Amino acid sequence: MARLTSPTPPPDPNPQAWERLQETFDGWAREGTAALMKEGHSHLGLTIASELPASGEDTILDLSCGEGWFTRHLASELVPGGHVIGVDLSPEMINEAQANSENPANVRYEVANAEELPFEDGSIDHIVSIESFYYFPDQVAAGHEMFRVLKPGGTFFVAMHFFLENPWSHQWRTHLDVSMHCKGSEQYNTLFRACGFIDVGDQRIREEGDLPEEIDGRWFTSLEQLKNFREEGALLISGQRPPEIEEK
Repeated sequence: MARLTSPTPPPDPNPQAWERLQETFDGWAREGTAALMKEGHSHLGLTIASELPASGEDTILDLSCGEGWFTRHLASELVPGGHVIGVDLSPEMINEAQANSENPANVRYEVANAEELPFEDGSIDHIVSIESFYYFPDQVAAGHEMFRVLKPGGTFFVAMHFFLENPWSHQWRTHLDVSMHCKGSEQYNTLFRACGFIDVGDQRIREEGDLPEEIDGRWFTSLEQLKNFREEGALLISGQRPPEIEEK
């Protein structure tokens, strides 16, 4: 069988940018922000879980897992006979994840960044990532790493609210002291195709339910903004590493 590789090698990682991100996310973990991620992102996770073509014995990588709420859900509900690995660049987040008493036996966590994943080539069946890809300093390098560690035929699902077509999320940059990429859906499709993926496409995930009675004003300045943000929805991008090609 011919071994498939990503079309071009990734550029060198940017340690300074990743160090800045680590400091920020470590701070969020110490402030208790990690505990709020399940509440804010659960609708994205449930949508991904419903579409993930996983069997009960597959290995899933939760890329930028935070305190591990989605990692645990996947391990217990989707692949009880498989394995789920949660990876985050923040040691503080990983410490929280490892300390959680609800961790199933088929879960493990590791500190790593998306440009240097500590896994062998072709060792992962599926990759999921929620509200994190826009933080990655070199998104192309991250895409190549995802391609490298996925098995031929493996899939990825990346979800995010911060993207070009949702202007109601753009103000987040004024509240965060880190760089954020703001690409459009077609730009992301092009990026992942350039990394070697096939069947790349996108869809929207829109959160349903009543609006809160009031907001704290940090992420949105009015309920109308929050309503518009929800109506625009999140971007879900998915794709597949090509299956192995039989040599003739």
